[in-house]
Amino acid sequence: MDVAMLTATGLCKTYSTPQGALQVFSNLNLTLLQGKSLALMGESGCGKSTLLQLLAGLEQADAGSIQLGEQQLLQMNDHQRAVFRRQHLGIVFQQLNLIPSLNVQDNLAFQARIAGNHDLTWQQTLIRRLELDKLTDRYPHQLSGGQQQRVAIGRALAVKPDLILADEPLAVWMNVPVMR
Repeated sequence: MDVAMLTATGLCKTYSTPQGALQVFSNLNLTLLQGKSLALMGESGCGKSTLLQLLAGLEQADAGSIQLGEQQLLQMNDHQRAVFRRQHLGIVFQQLNLIPSLNVQDNLAFQARIAGNHDLTWQQTLIRRLELDKLTDRYPHQLSGGQQQRVAIGRALAVKPDLILADEPLAVWMNVPVMR
């Protein structure tokens, strides 16, 4: 039986610019079934990153609804969305957002610790599968771009999320060994 993991209905988003209103999308509908993946493709500036920001609860839609599992994201306040995001979402940002003052080991553990579900055994599994074994004591500035991407992916996976959102996933996932 197909169960919807994510449903976005009637999403609208407009930004104010000096030139006037810029409508990113209007009446956008999207469904992602549990256990499936979805790739958003389009030209630069067409709203892919904006949509991911909305789905992650990092921005508010002008209209519409977003349901993740049983939760209505747009009905939550900022604090509720932050807690939900920490506990249920893994996010790989386009800019990766690694914490410069933390080494690989601590960057991987950061989100899981905040979410209260840090699992050292799972973290070690991720380190091995992402081929970060020899890099755990290094800091982000000491890593190549691909190594930084793998740390960002590991950090997203460390919380054992229900859903992973990745911005520019082709650039990120091309460097990851197959996870089995």
